[in-house]
Amino acid sequence: MAGEPLTGPYAKGFLDEGLWSLSRYPNYFAEQGLWIAFYLFSVAASGLWINWSISGCILLVILFRGSSNFSEEISSGKYPEYPLYQRTVSRFLPLKTR
Repeated sequence: MAGEPLTGPYAKGFLDEGLWSLSRYPNYFAEQGLWIAFYLFSVAASGLWINWSISGCILLVILFRGSSNFSEEISSGKYPEYPLYQRTVSRFLPLKTR
């Protein structure tokens, strides 16, 4: 029902299990990885480091960085345990920082 407090792993207000125990934004990491791979394939196919596909790669990295900055600001102000999560889990790369 609406208005009832969350229980179990959802009680803290954010997910920190599974993929989210390794990366705060695993979905962003995967999307950026696809575009970076696409760019690298275009470099291999064309032999040119600067080609049209670099624009999508750069724009998405900038977009996800800005979007995650906005989310981080909201979450750290809303959830008391989020700053600890930020210190212990990498933003994009799936690895523990501590």
